[in-house]
Amino acid sequence: MFFRSIRFRLTLWYAVTIAVVLCLFSSFLYVTFRKELFKEVDEGILLIAESLADPTLEPFRSTASSAFEQVLEDFIGPKAKGKYVQLLDSAGKRGAHSENLRDFSLSLSGSAQRNAREGEPSYEIQRINGHPPLRVINYPVLEDGKLKEIVQVGASLASMTDDLDRILLVLVVSVPGAVMLLSCGGWFLAGRALHPVELITNSAQKINAENLSHRLAIVNPEDEIGRLAQTFNDTLARLEESFTKIKQFSADVSHELRTPLTILRGEMEVALRWAKEPDEFRTIIQSNLEEVKRMSDMMEALLELAKADAGKLPLDRETLDLNEIFAELLRKAQQLGAENGVEIFFEPVHPLPVSGDRARLRQLFLNLLDNAVKYTNEGGEVRIDLAAEQDRAVARIADTGIGMPPEALPFVFDRFYRVDKSRNRADGGVGLGLAIVKILAELHGGTVAVASEPGMGSVFTVTFPLSPDDDAEG
Repeated sequence: MFFRSIRFRLTLWYAVTIAVVLCLFSSFLYVTFRKELFKEVDEGILLIAESLADPTLEPFRSTASSAFEQVLEDFIGPKAKGKYVQLLDSAGKRGAHSENLRDFSLSLSGSAQRNAREGEPSYEIQRINGHPPLRVINYPVLEDGKLKEIVQVGASLASMTDDLDRILLVLVVSVPGAVMLLSCGGWFLAGRALHPVELITNSAQKINAENLSHRLAIVNPEDEIGRLAQTFNDTLARLEESFTKIKQFSADVSHELRTPLTILRGEMEVALRWAKEPDEFRTIIQSNLEEVKRMSDMMEALLELAKADAGKLPLDRETLDLNEIFAELLRKAQQLGAENGVEIFFEPVHPLPVSGDRARLRQLFLNLLDNAVKYTNEGGEVRIDLAAEQDRAVARIADTGIGMPPEALPFVFDRFYRVDKSRNRADGGVGLGLAIVKILAELHGGTVAVASEPGMGSVFTVTFPLSPDDDAEG
């Protein structure tokens, strides 16, 4: 796990990168310094060779070797001190030379001799046993375009080699040391950078289904890890909300099913113990059927909601006129209103084309009309108003019923929510109608909202995008 950790891999890549950079820089530095040292040596021996090749020194180039050292001192000066000077004729035969070449001589390679015949000076390194390597220039002296002499000037590379060796030693020691030191720094910095990740890991390990309210620690919300932690916290918040809704939903379903099942069980026990006459059995069976129908309606509504949540509620879309939808629903709404002593008012307007599923839109508006009639007292009224506002088709269903308190309005579209708990059994609802209304409206790209005051009635407003097709299909 240590070698697989992000901290180790970051440090490793950092160390490798630093090592490559330092090696490249050191190699460049060494090669550049070596080149400059050679350039300095080459310039020194070239200057001496050019001075000796000057025509004014031609009589002195033929001086005997015993006096040549004095010539160098008189005409070249201190810069010739320590240099190895040797004169060769055109055939490569040695002539006058400096005192330090008494025991050995400078060689002349074939390539250097060919370059001299072409009038080109050449440089080479000569290694002589028992002596340090020499940097030698082979400088041609021409007469009428022909090679007359070759001036060879050599300089010891011992000092330069020592300098290069010292530089190489410093680089060989310092580069690995710097890599190790910087790797330790990289390890420390990686640890500091990944410390928030460690905090997030420790916090995340404490989170379970029973502790979704716990949130990750955020050290710096502005950096990448902080934004990641915040995103994870937002996800946890959504999960907590979903878990809470699921728990509440499960509790509500259990509660809603427990009541009819208790009634069924009680009535069947009464029938077994006390019922004697057919009419008594008929009354009990009829009551049981009502409870079974109630549970069946609930299961059907739950199935609809489950399909909608899973995105599997199909819509057979077509272009429809909202006037026609309400005209079809008006007769059923009036029947509901007649049973409760409530009048229904609706005046068609100019066509309001929308794209939607006819059956689903009928279900949506029938739920709202049923809800409006159910909670409107006898003698009240329900009014349906249609209008076009900008690019939206708006349907308002207003009633003069009992209304709702302001604190209930944010929850009326929640599943199993009821404003008046005491009316549940009497009204026969399952608390899912308005939840289905909201789902169906959103599936059609619309919205649903409610405004209400206690004792003043309620207004449900549904909006849909207007279809670009002005000719609504029937």
